[in-house]
Formats: sequence, C-alpha cells, structure tokens
Amino acid sequence: MGKDQELLDAARCGNYAVVERILNQRAKKSGPLASLRRGPGPNIQDNNGYTPLHHACLNGHKEIVALLLTHEASANIVDHKGCTPLHLAAWSGNTDIVELLLTHGPSFPSVNHMNFDHESALHSAAQYGHTEIVKLLLENKCYPSVRNVRNESPLDLASQYGRLETVECLLNSHPGLLNDIVRCHSPLHLAAKNGHKHVVKLLLDSGFDVNYMTDIGTALHEAAMYGKLEVVKLLLDYGM
Repeated sequence: MGKDQELLDAARCGNYAVVERILNQRAKKSGPLASLRRGPGPNIQDNNGYTPLHHACLNGHKEIVALLLTHEASANIVDHKGCTPLHLAAWSGNTDIVELLLTHGPSFPSVNHMNFDHESALHSAAQYGHTEIVKLLLENKCYPSVRNVRNESPLDLASQYGRLETVECLLNSHPGLLNDIVRCHSPLHLAAKNGHKHVVKLLLDSGFDVNYMTDIGTALHEAAMYGKLEVVKLLLDYGM
C-alpha cells in the first residue's frame, strides 16, 4: 500500500495515529531532496475525488478533521460530483464537524458552493432534516433560496421529505421564502403529494396561499391524485 492510500484509508477509518504520523513525517522533512522523502500531502485525492478531509467529514471523525485542517488541508477541493467536505458533513448530519469547518481554519469552506447538481450544503442538510446544521449554515450566510437543477430550494426539499423542524427553522429565519416560489411546484404541493400533513399545516399557518396554482393545479389536486386523504381533509378545512 502506498503512502497516499494509507493516508486516505486512515482518514476514512478514523485512525488518528496513522494520519498524525504521516502528516508529521511530511512536515519534518526539509532540505534539497525533501520532496522525494516526504509523505503524501493533506490534499491528495482518490478515484472519487475525495481528499482525506472528505473521508473524515463523511465518516464523522472530528479529531481527524481538526488535525487535517491544522496541516493546511483545503476545505474547498471538490470531488467528482462537485461536492466539498462541507457538503458531505451536512449530508451525513455531523453538526460538530460542520461547525469545525466553519470556524477552525486556516482554510474555510465557501458555504454557498454548488455541486454539479447546483446544490449547496444547505440543500443536503434540509433534505435530510439536519436542523442544527441548517441553523449553522444560515448563520454563516448560506443563501436560503438557491435552486438546484430540478428547481428545488432547500425549503422545497425539507417540505417534500416531511422535515417539520427544518421547515419551521427556514421559515422562522427567512419568512420571505413563502413568496419565493416557482410555477412547477411549491413547498405546499410537495408536502401535500407526499402526505406530510403537519408540514402542510405549518405552511398554511405561516401564510402560504392554500389556493396557489402550479402548472398541475392546487395542492388539493396533488393530494387527491396521490391518495393523501388526511391532507385532502386538512386543505378543505383551510378553505379550498
């Protein structure tokens, strides 16, 4: 096994001692032939474009993340899908690691970086209901209204997957999101068609227009089409 692979595997598996040994070995080498004797740097990438920092963030190894950052690992290298380590930490719900990436340095992630699906870390956190991470990203000026290649905003994704606390967090911090909608779908329609009654109620109580029409119709059309009886009853109670 080469040193590059050893470092990548150690970061992925959480082997702090090996990561530390390899990075320290590199840091201590000096002189005219140093480049030939050094171990791998912290920003090497595997076949998926993952750096050691990607692996550590994805797998929840906070201490290794801190060690890599101290050794000048870049928080802005992207993998083959355009994702930074912040995307992976947000996707996997590692709140402590997201906070570490945002505060540790010397390399700080671009919180609004989009992957190749035009999704930021906020999309990932919202879709999977990682509300504390959503809060952290919003506090660090992550744009709440950006849309991916399917024209979905973080609020759309949170609504579609029934992430009630996340929807509430997004609306509390940015009430104007209720007016930032498109013709192909809305948070209400997405919640209704998927049967997320409590999200539907929250959106309506927050002021979303129960009669808003997309290209398909109203949220009632969607709920009826997908057989979501409880949502149909709720929408009717709200005046459809």
